Amino acid sequence: MDFEAVADELYAARREEFTRLREERAARARADGDRDLAERIHQLRKPTSSAALVNHLVRSRPDDIEGLHRLGDALRDAHTDLAGDRLRELSRQRHDLVRELTQAAAGRVSEAVSREVTETLDAAVADPESARAVRRGRLVFALRPPDAFAGAWLPTAQQAGPAQRKPGKGKRRERGEQPDSRKGADTARQRRQRLKQAREAAAQARSARDTARKELRAAEREEAKARKRTAEAKQALAAADREVADAEQRVTELGSE
Repeated sequence: MDFEAVADELYAARREEFTRLREERAARARADGDRDLAERIHQLRKPTSSAALVNHLVRSRPDDIEGLHRLGDALRDAHTDLAGDRLRELSRQRHDLVRELTQAAAGRVSEAVSREVTETLDAAVADPESARAVRRGRLVFALRPPDAFAGAWLPTAQQAGPAQRKPGKGKRRERGEQPDSRKGADTARQRRQRLKQAREAAAQARSARDTARKELRAAEREEAKARKRTAEAKQALAAADREVADAEQRVTELGSE
């Protein structure tokens, strides 16, 4: 029995069947004498409703999930190049695809679950690591797009719309006045500074997340070891109880002779 195959099977199954299948596969591994594999299977977490929906979506619409990943790359390139028109067009594509996939995945679930599905799909666009987690199809919890990064290059509906004319702009042109090139240069410089700050914030957020993930994995390993020691101690206690019972029975038999 292969752990990766079992994990894929469990996260591809209906959420209602997850626990039963997990225990069956763990029991089979124990019966085969592979206690380590049984423990790894037993530690697999049941996904939340929204995570299960996204896992199933990955398997039913893989091309669209890949499309989210490609949109993320294109959006990052457009933002780096300060390509406003391209950024707005890609943002509209992202919005339409995420909405379509959410409707396909969520169906008649609660608004909260539907929102978590949307956030997870947005995270797959915003963050390459989240995209890899989504594409793997083994989510346990919903994901959220990193706030700093999302704010930097995922325009809101208002930002994505046509630019509004500022009062007085037309009059300046009618008078034949030239735009203030220095002001334009300052604006571009400010945008580059905001982009730099957003990237630094994203890097810090990823670092904190990676640290938290490492700590979680270390804690899970310690928990697994503790479970193993507990199981061995229970077995030792059961064996000792049997020996005591046998000894006491022997004393009783000898005393009655």
